[in-house]
Amino acid sequence: MRSKAPSEPEPLVYPEIKDFFSVKRLKDGLKVNHVYMSFSGVFSQDILTLIGLSLRNMPNSEMVSRRVFALAIEMTQNIYHYSNKKVYSEKDKRYIGSGTVAIGESDEFHIISSGNFMDTDKTERLMTRANHINTLNDAELKKYYQEQRRKPRTDGMPGANLGLIDMRRRSGNQLGVWIDKANEKDSFFTLSLKIRKG
Repeated sequence: MRSKAPSEPEPLVYPEIKDFFSVKRLKDGLKVNHVYMSFSGVFSQDILTLIGLSLRNMPNSEMVSRRVFALAIEMTQNIYHYSNKKVYSEKDKRYIGSGTVAIGESDEFHIISSGNFMDTDKTERLMTRANHINTLNDAELKKYYQEQRRKPRTDGMPGANLGLIDMRRRSGNQLGVWIDKANEKDSFFTLSLKIRKG
């Protein structure tokens, strides 16, 4: 007598989870938008290191230039230091920021975007700085950078202005900055950079 072949196990589906969140839909969305690396969460030193390794060890290594790598790390460090949504890290022995970073591409550019919650008054000051920086040419940017280096940092964000200037100069393009206000106190600050390929 032939033994009965075991039946295929029924897939286990939690409808409330499947409807709420689809990993495949997320993956498809990243692919459609040409995002080849993304992370959302707490930016500990370990995560910063892993992001750096991921960028350096991508299969198509020429995809990520030194400038893209350096700028992506700088943007993740900004989240680490300046996000106002923080979690205490026993390993780091400090509160560290959470946020999101994504790296993708168009036909002509690599595109890096980062976002995190900040105090609304700080985001407005950053927007003002970014808009001013975007009006400057290369010579004016160099002069402005030197001027800012000599100024004391008094706004609780040491080096933030220098970072924006440096990112503008190294990317070779204007800063993309926008604010989504969450409430009177908090806003979500997004910074995007374009780096021409080749």
